[in-house]
Amino acid sequence: MSYHLTPRISPLLVLRLYKGLQVSDHQMPGLHRMVRDISSRAGITNVPGLWLLPSSRPVAFVTGDRDSSALALSKGILNTLEVDELAGVVAHELSHIAHNDNRIMWFSEVTVKMVKLLSIVGQVMVLINLPAIFAGQRDISLVLLAVVVVSPVLAMLLQLALLRTREFAADTGSAELMGSPKPLIRALGKIEGIPTSLFKRWVTGHREQKGHTLLRTHPPVNERISRLKKLEDDGKPQRTYTPVTEQELVEMLLSGSRTRRYAVEKRDRGRGGAR
Repeated sequence: MSYHLTPRISPLLVLRLYKGLQVSDHQMPGLHRMVRDISSRAGITNVPGLWLLPSSRPVAFVTGDRDSSALALSKGILNTLEVDELAGVVAHELSHIAHNDNRIMWFSEVTVKMVKLLSIVGQVMVLINLPAIFAGQRDISLVLLAVVVVSPVLAMLLQLALLRTREFAADTGSAELMGSPKPLIRALGKIEGIPTSLFKRWVTGHREQKGHTLLRTHPPVNERISRLKKLEDDGKPQRTYTPVTEQELVEMLLSGSRTRRYAVEKRDRGRGGAR
């Protein structure tokens, strides 16, 4: 029941926080065809809306659930990846929607917060009763005290493990939807190899996840690639896509209405030439 009561966050609200710009079908038809095609194969009946982010970093994520969702791609990822590599990333993100991962992640977040709250209440109760405990008027179970103190840490570690598991599942979903893990393998290799300056890490808040795997929200890229390579021998036909020539309009598209006029003029010129 608590899963169904988990709050739903509007995709529009999330993407506006990232200063995203929604892209219509006539502005980037190739990219929309790609999203519709992969959504159909993933069994997603409500095709996610497509948004562009004005970031030079390679970023891709989805927000929402199977009923209402949106796919966000940054200017950086469109400029970095080839078409099939981009399709592999899109398939990974749409797998999250197909698996309803965002709802699962929100549910895990709510659960962890509830555990933390109960732990704080338990610790406050112990502090209130501390004088009585020292006076021997009340007893306290050391096992119960240990559970109260340790449970938030265990809940957080379980949540991180769940997030990593969902990433592996989305990688597998991308390989199944594309017919091959190779596009996502190449995309991950390119994204991982992009250097990030110290200045950008501090200004944008982007920091590489280092340290023990247990403390990561995402699995290490080399581990993800290693698992994907084990799927290469399945022999399924690989999906391919025609070049998304609309990527050349990304810079102008992010500037707003000026691009919309250009896109319409280009379309009208094409119709005039066809006559």
